[in-house]
Amino acid sequence: MYINHPRARLPPSIKLFGLIFLIRLVNAISIQTFFQADEFYQSLEPAHNFIYGYGYITWEWHAKLRSSIHPLIYSLGYKIARENKQLIWFIPKLINSLIATVMEYQLYRFVQVYSRDSNLARITLILSLLNPFNWYVLTRSFSNNLETCLTVCALRYWPWKGKVSGYNWYLSLGFGFLSCIIRPTNVILWIPLGLWLLTRLQISFTWVISSITEVCALFSLSIALDYYFYQDFTIPLYNFLQFNVVKNLSIFYGVAPWHFYLFQAVPLMMMLYLPLLVYGLGKDSLLISSLVYLVGFSSIQHKEFRFIMPLQPIMLYYAARGYQKLKRFKQYVPLAIFLNILIAIFFGNVNERGVMKVLDFMKAHKDATFGFLTPCHSTPWQSHLHNPDLRAWFLTCEPPLHLSHFSSQELKSYRDQSDVFYNNPELFIKDNLGSSLDYPEFIVVFSPLKELIKQELGNYILYKQYFNSFFHWDSRRSGDLIIFKREEQSDLDSMSV
Repeated sequence: MYINHPRARLPPSIKLFGLIFLIRLVNAISIQTFFQADEFYQSLEPAHNFIYGYGYITWEWHAKLRSSIHPLIYSLGYKIARENKQLIWFIPKLINSLIATVMEYQLYRFVQVYSRDSNLARITLILSLLNPFNWYVLTRSFSNNLETCLTVCALRYWPWKGKVSGYNWYLSLGFGFLSCIIRPTNVILWIPLGLWLLTRLQISFTWVISSITEVCALFSLSIALDYYFYQDFTIPLYNFLQFNVVKNLSIFYGVAPWHFYLFQAVPLMMMLYLPLLVYGLGKDSLLISSLVYLVGFSSIQHKEFRFIMPLQPIMLYYAARGYQKLKRFKQYVPLAIFLNILIAIFFGNVNERGVMKVLDFMKAHKDATFGFLTPCHSTPWQSHLHNPDLRAWFLTCEPPLHLSHFSSQELKSYRDQSDVFYNNPELFIKDNLGSSLDYPEFIVVFSPLKELIKQELGNYILYKQYFNSFFHWDSRRSGDLIIFKREEQSDLDSMSV
């Protein structure tokens, strides 16, 4: 007897999660360009060093400024990969895809809860998937992306009705607190939301004790993980505040004007969505909290685009509202989608790809020696090379950690190794190559130093040239990436005959 059983169907939520994950996995695998050094040196490098015992550890990790949670996630991946180089390359991308997927799926759920409009939630998700900045940044190994993911998870479970019910509050509190452990500055977003909640909430003793207990438990777990990672008792949050607030040494890495986020970061992150964002703004607690966040970060002297990444999902929500309200110009949507795709391909696959291609050259010449006369951390390192016998050096950019009390003038006058080199490249080469820095077989520079190397190092010949960028915010990194090879005197004599 044949019985026709209905085929088991996956719930729509799992299908949606799977679709987002597939898109983000393709995104992660297809990225071939470089954005910022922290993608590697604040996550993959310390994780690689933790598992394999070698990798470049920057001063932040020696100073124990960072929570160990983020690199430990990648450490688990490396533990699984062992010595399989394909998995060492692939697993971090898989992890990044999962983080991005959770963020966007929870963004969809958050908008459903916050707006009670499933169509608006779908529009928000589509805008996020088609956003060029997200395609360029979201699947990279930045702690800001994990921070953003945890923030959106917390927003989804936040008691927007002003009533704490069930386990949702404790989920929101847990995700929000962890986001602040990963990036302490995230607390700026939660202060106004917390004050808003307290004005609407009937506080009970049980609720206070339960909330404090959860925070203490998560903080204790964080300290335990840091002890495991650093092999020493330390509280990175305290160290972070000492460096960035008490000493204010973060300005060593650059000072931007107060309007940087408003007139540069937000337009770049939104790109073609910017008019929709402005059109969709509404007076609510989320907007007030977002403005406080933006003002708070604008008051911090050192600024970078990705520092306000947790605002990106909120801005996409308002852009979706703007699109939903739009009565005209919707016929241009296909053109906007096409332009977004072109922008995403350009930044994700074209501009700044040379600094990633040079790693293939280094892998093919794994026994050679390399020297990078470039700004510090211009390429990934052992997380991509995975070569315990690597013989290579690059210029460093350590901040003045030796200064416990300093004036602004002392900080301005301090020069790291990269600064010393670029202030007078000829003198640096004469004073350091062959003494503090060995003469390598290959020297790597950017285009602006091409003629200088020819002039100062006559025994090096141009060997390989990789296209890197059409434009770059740092003029020292403009143009192609060039590899010079050292030739022995006998080879030079034969070439001149």
